[in-house]
Order: sequence, then C-alpha cells, then structure tokens
Amino acid sequence: MKSLKMALASTCAVVAMGAGFDASAAGEPSAYQLNVLFTGESWDNTAGGLKRGWSFMDNADAKLMVDTGKAFGWKGGSVVLEGFYANATSTGNSYVGALDQQSPIDTAMNKPTVKLYQAFYDQNFGSTDVLVGKFDVETEFSVTKPMELFLSKDLTWNTAFDQSGTMPQNGTTGPGNYPYTPLAVRVRQTLSKDFSVAVVVADAVSDDPKNLSNNGVYFGPHYGESVVGEFDYTPDRYTKAMVGVWGLDSKLMAYGQTTPTGAQKYVYGQEGGYFGGTARLYSGEGRRGLDGFFTFGYSSPTSTNVQESLNGGLTYTGLLDARPQDKVGVSFNLNVAPNGYRTYQAQLGTPIGRTETSYEVTYRAKLNDWVTLQPDVQYIVNPNYSRTLKNDLLIGLHFEIGHFFDL
Repeated sequence: MKSLKMALASTCAVVAMGAGFDASAAGEPSAYQLNVLFTGESWDNTAGGLKRGWSFMDNADAKLMVDTGKAFGWKGGSVVLEGFYANATSTGNSYVGALDQQSPIDTAMNKPTVKLYQAFYDQNFGSTDVLVGKFDVETEFSVTKPMELFLSKDLTWNTAFDQSGTMPQNGTTGPGNYPYTPLAVRVRQTLSKDFSVAVVVADAVSDDPKNLSNNGVYFGPHYGESVVGEFDYTPDRYTKAMVGVWGLDSKLMAYGQTTPTGAQKYVYGQEGGYFGGTARLYSGEGRRGLDGFFTFGYSSPTSTNVQESLNGGLTYTGLLDARPQDKVGVSFNLNVAPNGYRTYQAQLGTPIGRTETSYEVTYRAKLNDWVTLQPDVQYIVNPNYSRTLKNDLLIGLHFEIGHFFDL
C-alpha cells in the first residue's frame, strides 16, 4: 500500500502546536523530534466496483527522529522509529476491487492493525549515505514529488514494480512498502551536483506470510532477496529524470504454466525496470506553477499480474491567489495484464480483459499549520481487468491533523 510519506512530509515541513512550545522561536532544532499524525478518510463508492456504499478509514502515525550528532556525538547520523495504528476498514477490498488500493492508509488487512512501520539508522559520509534497518523502499525509489499529491497507490511509484512478487496463493506480499516493510540496506552515492545513484537490498518477504499483522523482522530463506537500483538526474527542485532496474529471486508461480505431470509450474526470480521524471511546465510567483510527471514500469511477464504500467499527470500549486500553497492535480494510470496471467484466470473460470485504467482528480488545501483537507475523485475502468465489474466511481475526503514536537 502507498506509504505515508505525503502526509508525514506535509507536517514535518511545518512547526505545529505542541505543549505550548514554539520550535521556530527556539532557533536550532533539538536532537529529538516527534511527528504525530492522524489521518482520516471518508469514501463513497457511488457506482461500480464490488458494491456501492460508504466507508471510513483512519490511521494514527507516530515518527521519532533522533539526530545522533547532537544526541551522542555521532555526526551525520540519524535514527528513525515509526509505527502506526489503522482501523479494520479496507475501502479497496470491500467496495472497489481494483488491482491497487485507492488510499495511502488502506492496509487491505480487514482488521485493526498496529505495526512497526520503520526502524532504521541513516549515516551520511559526505557524498555517500548508508541506511540500515526496517525501511519503506517506496519512499525513495521510482518517485517524483508531484506524485505525492495523489492518494491512489497507482501513483505511488509504478504498478509493475508494486505488484512484483505479490502472490497471495504462495504467501508472498510483494516489495517493501506500506504496510509491509522489510529489513533493508540502502546506499546512495552523490556523483555530482546533479547526478546520484542508489541501490537497496531488501528481504523479499516483508512480513510473516502466515500472520501479516505480526511486527518485527521475518526471515524466510526460500523467499530470497530483492534488489533495486536507480540513477537520478536532478538539476533543480522541480526537475528529475530517473531510470531504475529491480529484481528478486523468490520462488513464484508461473501463471498459466504446468509441469509435464500437470502440476503447477514454479520459477525462481522476477525482474523489471522503470523510467520517468518530472519537470516544471509553467512558473508563477514564488512556488506557484504547473508541474508534469510520468513513470513507465515493466516486469518480466511469467509471474506477475501487471506486465506494463504507465502513469502521468499534472499538478498546479497556487491556483487561487488567496491560497498560494494549495495544490490541485489530475492523473491517470494504465495497467496491462500479461498473457500468462490472463490464461491462468481463464483456467480458474474467471476470464479477464487486457487493461485497467484509473483516473484521479484531487485538491489539497492546508487550512493552517496542523489541519489539511483533500477532496478526491477516482474513476476506474475495468477494475482488476474484470469483464463483469462495472466501472468504479469513488468520491472521498482525506484529512490530516498533525503535531510536530521539537523535544
């Protein structure tokens, strides 16, 4: 599921009310900082999908950040501990039925969930940065800043990558992102002012497949490892070009294929890649302006339900003169099913189509330092490639209440 990076970034960037303490007035930040965020979403599935109806989801997240240089004299280091509670509702599973969830807080577990989300140590050595621990890979790979506005997981990174290794029949949960975060090691190397490269090696099974609500780190040797590498060009705050490759060596079903004895065939490994970027298309006063973005993802077709994905969109900051920080955006995502997966579904007696397409329109308004509202509309054509589900129209209101404490 899409991570909480968008919501957390919005509150970390401001100094919210906290025990009467004004961190901005104190000057230099302290060694210990705490971000507390409550996120709620009300959704009305007005047409199509699994069924019509109203749902409400909520998520309470706490993130502690420690500057080890100030706290212990370990210069260039930081520790992050983050956990969350999410209620039992899954709008995607209960009402929509699309390939990916439509919300950044939908755990898809259908039961109350308390999880240790991230726990890592990050050390900067000048041009080299190393991170070790339980880490959401989605927060740093295959992402651009305009994508963070949107709520749909289709816009989190790229769906071909997001669905890699996702095989409930085999107990695997896919790549390391919300709510399943693996043990990982990430190295980022700054090559010059504009260029950088990053590589992450992670446990390919993020959580115990037999009990996904468990916390801690789960080691399953037969699930293997996943590796992601990305090369970035970022000449300024509004421009980014990226290209990446990924692979995992897990044991996965070969969809639509059997052995000579008629048993299900399995293969080891899956790989893919992606490229994309963002650019400022029009600039106004201050940070006001229009940004465009896109990402194309590809996966080897044997063991996946998404062989290709393409997303893109436009965001505008400061559409209204009276509200220069508000953001409005429109986006789309296209998922393409591989032939093997379509054959597999036909064998199960549930033939599917070739594509799923989703659209999203959203407006994010920061009312003050601690409250943000975001109305959102999503329209999904052929949810989950289905030939029987009608196109889905989902209308929602996302809101955040956040407090930032400089302890």
